[in-house]
Amino acid sequence: MTKSPHRLHYLEQLPCEILSTSPGELGRILPGPSIVYIEGERTPPLFVSVLLHGNEVTGFLAIQQLLRQADMKPPRSILLFIGNIRAAEADVRALDDEEDFNRIWNGGKGKQARMAAEVLRAVAARKPLACVDIHNNTGTNPHYACINTTQAATVNLAARFSDTIVYFTEPHEVISIACSRIAPSVTLECGISGESSGTEHALQYLVQCLEADETTLFSPPGKAHHDVFHTVGRITVPDHAELAFGTECIDADICFRSDFDLLNFTRVASGTMLGTLRSYESCPKVLDNGENDVTKTYLDVVDDEIRTTRHFIPAMFTLDKRVIHQDCLGYVMEPYPLKT
Repeated sequence: MTKSPHRLHYLEQLPCEILSTSPGELGRILPGPSIVYIEGERTPPLFVSVLLHGNEVTGFLAIQQLLRQADMKPPRSILLFIGNIRAAEADVRALDDEEDFNRIWNGGKGKQARMAAEVLRAVAARKPLACVDIHNNTGTNPHYACINTTQAATVNLAARFSDTIVYFTEPHEVISIACSRIAPSVTLECGISGESSGTEHALQYLVQCLEADETTLFSPPGKAHHDVFHTVGRITVPDHAELAFGTECIDADICFRSDFDLLNFTRVASGTMLGTLRSYESCPKVLDNGENDVTKTYLDVVDDEIRTTRHFIPAMFTLDKRVIHQDCLGYVMEPYPLKT
């Protein structure tokens, strides 16, 4: 089998052995990013994307369980996209020689951008009922759903997964924003990769989407969704910065507190100490949704301590140094009142 890691592969049917193959072994079966239409009991299909990040396996595991339980005949057809096979083999978010597979969906001339455009054409041609992208976090976070529009159908689709909903418009290169122009689209954040609770939660949600009719799926789920947040800033660190956490801080440019990721989805008060700084050249930066530097609005350095200058709600704070440098340290959120 010739591997083509940046070309889209169309499968006439899903290989049966995929139901018992671990994400890290998918390269034995699939030559690269692959899309397949799995015929179900009714249409229109549900579009599901998994493994855009190679070390976020919950979506793939949930699809495996679903198809095994349904004996490969789900209650609704599924258009399935399996993303970064090479990164899954290496158990990393993305390989160093490629772009992030969830930052390629807003056009471009590179191989991965062309592949993404081809996926979107295939999705649009199938006119899906809804689009679901499944991810994991590396830090401690609740399970939550992300939306990119506050239209009622999208909000209700998200509320069927979690009471906690995050509305974001940046980064704008993600697949969910591109898919939201085709059908109601959500991103599921299912906690730590591979944990059974996340896999089961994603599985239950997919079953809901496959079994429900359109009116039911996009109607309020019968429970209030009070915790809606909007991302207003993204925190990054310089590429050269050496990072550490807790007491492992010898020679580190930034030493974050050991419970850093436990701050996620809590109300962090003004003056909260996030870490210590050895070099001002390594200071974290906060960019708003327009890519403007708003660091001073949220952070300050006082006696070499990084402290918050106002209260906010963090999300996706992580202790994973590779993820921090590949993506970001985390996000700044504020409560977002939905108009009713």
